[in-house]
Amino acid sequence: MDVLLAVFLFSLGFAVLYGLYEEALAETHQSAYLLGAANLAQKRLDQLAARSWKDNINQRVCLPGETVEGDEGTFHWLIYSNWDHVPQLLRVKVEVRWVDRGSPENYQIESLFQVE
Repeated sequence: MDVLLAVFLFSLGFAVLYGLYEEALAETHQSAYLLGAANLAQKRLDQLAARSWKDNINQRVCLPGETVEGDEGTFHWLIYSNWDHVPQLLRVKVEVRWVDRGSPENYQIESLFQVE
C-alpha cells in the first residue's frame, strides 16, 4: 500500500511539473512575439526620426491624417499620424499586430515630434 501511495504522489508531482513546463513554454513564446513587436515599433519610430519630415512625407512613409502600413515577417505594422493641439507637433503612433496561437495581439507606441 505504501508503494502504491508513493507512486501516486510521484505521478501527481510529475503531472504538475509537466503542466508548469508547458505554461512556461507558452509564456516564452508569447514574450518573444511581444519583444519582436516592441523592437519593430521602436525601429519604425527611429527611422522616422532619422530623416527630415519633409522626406518622410514626400516618400509617403508618414502622412499626417492618414495611415501607412506594411508587413515585416509575421508582423503587420501601421503608422498613424496627426497634428497635435500645439503647432508644429506631430503625434505619431506605431501599432504592430500579429496572431499568436489563433488570438490577435497588438503593441502600440506613441511619440510627439517637432516639425518645422
